[in-house]
Amino acid sequence: MMMRESDPSIRRVQRDSAVIALAATVAAFALQRGRPEGALGVLAGVALMGFSYAAITGGVTALLQRAAAAGRATPGEGLSRGRVAWMLTKFLGRYLLIVLAAWAVMVPLRAHPLGLFAGVTVPVLAIGIEAVRLNRRKQPTGTPGEASPPDSRRPFEDQ
Repeated sequence: MMMRESDPSIRRVQRDSAVIALAATVAAFALQRGRPEGALGVLAGVALMGFSYAAITGGVTALLQRAAAAGRATPGEGLSRGRVAWMLTKFLGRYLLIVLAAWAVMVPLRAHPLGLFAGVTVPVLAIGIEAVRLNRRKQPTGTPGEASPPDSRRPFEDQ
């Protein structure tokens, strides 16, 4: 179960990823003249990245909760070796599932590798768009090439 992200930047990345994924799927279908391999590859790549994101988020959240609980524990209470082994098994198991899913998409379902590559790069593009969006928000309000106000000084400027 995915929780709603509290950070608006992450919500925008998720929204942008969905829009880009839809556009890439339609483009792949059109470029292959109706053949589904490319579109299937895009959708599979997006799904793999979504599962990976959920796995990482779940793992980090569990780790932070355990660390917080360990900070509240009394001396002598700690994680047993069995508990640590189980956490490690779950962590590695998530990645094993991702590898198996990628294999299943590529071999039996015959998704196009370029479509899969396009799908896994969708979040990267969405993060890049968000970075540009955040950078523009921090830019000064003056027009490019406009002189700085007289009371402001730049470092290393002659006085």
